[in-house]
Amino acid sequence: MKKANPIRTGKTATHFLLRTSIIFITAASLTGCLNLSFLKKEKQPEPEPVVEVPPPPPLPKPALLISQMTPETPRARGDAGAYINFINGTDLTVEYVMFKTTAYDHNGRIVPSKRSGDPNTWLRVVGPFAPGQASGSRHWEQLWQNPNLRCFEIEGVELIYMDGLVEFYHADRIAILPGSDTDNSCS
Repeated sequence: MKKANPIRTGKTATHFLLRTSIIFITAASLTGCLNLSFLKKEKQPEPEPVVEVPPPPPLPKPALLISQMTPETPRARGDAGAYINFINGTDLTVEYVMFKTTAYDHNGRIVPSKRSGDPNTWLRVVGPFAPGQASGSRHWEQLWQNPNLRCFEIEGVELIYMDGLVEFYHADRIAILPGSDTDNSCS
């Protein structure tokens, strides 16, 4: 008698195990329970684009550049004036310049305007001043009356252009050039 081939007869444990595995894998893959992702190369998530912060906008150029800013030494009665030399930093021709100034004594107190009594004194200059043109040293007399006058600050400037446009610039748009206020320190 011939011995039966165990694979053909289907009676062996190996054949039973193989057949059960095939049925299980087929059922699992048909129902979606089997994850065959290990057979596929997994796609890496794309990196998020880097958001670039734009650079800050450039600072506006100064409307005026101050090259001299000196208070006059008070006279016997305490009368004092001021000297200012500036350069037109705008792109337009300026017809009039009006400086808004505040003067201080040696104790840091505001010295009012001699004429109006207001805390601010307005200093007017008549142009015209072309773009980049220097004014030359301008002098105003008897602006303040205080024997202890120490200094003055430019709080702002009103520019009236040749075309009639009027603009006011605060101190942050006025550049004080190095060495221009050595005799005028309010700090």
